[in-house]
Amino acid sequence: MLITEIRRQKGHLVGLYADGELILSVDCDMAEEMKLQPMRDYSVEALRELLTQSQLRRAKSKALYLLEFRDYSRRDLEKRLRKDFDEPSACAAVDYMEEIGAINDARYAENMIRHLVQQKHYGRRRILQELSLKGIDRGTAEESLEGFELDETAEILELLEGKFARDLGDPKGINRTIASLTRYGYSYGDIRDALREYTDRLEDEYE
Repeated sequence: MLITEIRRQKGHLVGLYADGELILSVDCDMAEEMKLQPMRDYSVEALRELLTQSQLRRAKSKALYLLEFRDYSRRDLEKRLRKDFDEPSACAAVDYMEEIGAINDARYAENMIRHLVQQKHYGRRRILQELSLKGIDRGTAEESLEGFELDETAEILELLEGKFARDLGDPKGINRTIASLTRYGYSYGDIRDALREYTDRLEDEYE
């Protein structure tokens, strides 16, 4: 195929044209490295390979850019890249990010667990649900969670003494609190034990 014109485009791209028609857009650096020139004949296979390599390079660059702002799980990064690139390029870019240590699902899970425990006060069941939503497999999630000394009764007590304290003055408020704590990922047994301990503490304060 005869490329009659190479024109600069937005987004660090150049367009390859044949008789005024845009054939494909590729990364500028890739075009320079390949020494692409107008009025030269390129095979369809060569252009297809050029496009594949350009897509991969751009996907890697986009992944690194995204990771400058926050961490991603493998699945979430791939999902984000597939908004802009084809599936093979997105998957290959994510593989590369994993190889160089830019993403790591175990590390991501540990950081997320720390946030969910310290900031959200979620229980084990809710934490595993949240990790699953981020694409963290069950084995990695459970192994990461084992590294945290999660005292669920103590976490519930902290919530009872803080966020839910004003709701514990009547049976309806207590039922609402139990429902909320269940959504936080705590079992009814742990909630019951924490409520009993909370009540005992209040009684001791008034004695």
